[in-house]
Amino acid sequence: MKILGIHGIGNLRVDEDPGTAAGHMSALWEKHLAAGGTPDTDVRVAYYADLLQDSGHQGEDGRLEELSDSEEAILADMFALLESPAAPAGVAQGWLTYLLRSQLQDIVASKACSPGLMEWFVVRFAKEVHRYLEPGPARQSVQKRVREALITHQPQVVIAHSLGSVVAYEALHDAGDLEVPLLITLGSPLALPKAVFHRLTPRPERGRGRRPKAALRWANLADPGDLVALPVRGISALFDGVETDRHCSVHQTYRFHHVEQYLKTPELAALLADGTQQA
Repeated sequence: MKILGIHGIGNLRVDEDPGTAAGHMSALWEKHLAAGGTPDTDVRVAYYADLLQDSGHQGEDGRLEELSDSEEAILADMFALLESPAAPAGVAQGWLTYLLRSQLQDIVASKACSPGLMEWFVVRFAKEVHRYLEPGPARQSVQKRVREALITHQPQVVIAHSLGSVVAYEALHDAGDLEVPLLITLGSPLALPKAVFHRLTPRPERGRGRRPKAALRWANLADPGDLVALPVRGISALFDGVETDRHCSVHQTYRFHHVEQYLKTPELAALLADGTQQA
C-alpha cells in the first residue's frame, strides 16, 4: 500500500537536510504502522518543518512568554473550548499570557504530564500554526513541497496528522487532476474556530468546509482527550463529505497527540484494511 504521510507540529530535524529527514520519518512511520497491524506499506513522509522556521532561526522556542500576540490568540481560541477559569479581575498588562499559563496548569494537572513538555507542545502548536497560516512564502513553499510529493509518490492513501491535516486539506483542494482514494486525518485541528477553520483556503462557505476534490474518501480519527482535535467531532460537524469520524484511544498523557500513538491504533489499521479492499 502506497501511503503519503504529512507530519504535524514539532518535527524539525535540525541536523538533517529535508531529504534525509523525510527518509528517517518515513521509516519510523512504516515501523509504527506495522506495530499497529498494517505491515508491508510503502510510506513516504512529506517533510516540511524546515519551511516553517523564521529566517536565520533554527531553535525550538518553548515558553509562553516568547509568543507574539497573534500566536497567543491561537492558544486562547484553543483553550476557550476547554473548561478553564476566566481571566482574573484586575490583570491588565500581560493578562492573556497570565490566563494562558493558568489554563495550562489546569491541563497539566488533568493529564498528569510534565509541565515543561506540555508548555513546549502548546508553544510549538501556536508558532507553527501561525507561521503556516499567515499569508506569505512559508505557506506557499509547504504547499509546493507537498504537491510535489503527491505527484511523485502517487499514494493510495494520504495520512495527515495534526497541522499536517491542514496542509493536506489545502494541497488536495489544489491538486489538479490528481486523485487519492483515501484521506485519513489524525488529531486534526481543522475545525478549530478562528485560529484554523476560518483561515482555510478555500474559505468555508456558509460556515462549512468540504472534502478536498482530490480525495475520493475522507476519514477522521481523534482521541477525545487530544486538545488539538477541537471541538470534539468537529470534523464531521463542520465539513461535508466526511465518511467516517471516529474516536480512538491513545495514551492520556503528554503523548495524547503523538503520531506514533495514532499510527498504532486498531482503528487506523481497520481504516487502512477497508481502504485497500475498496481501492
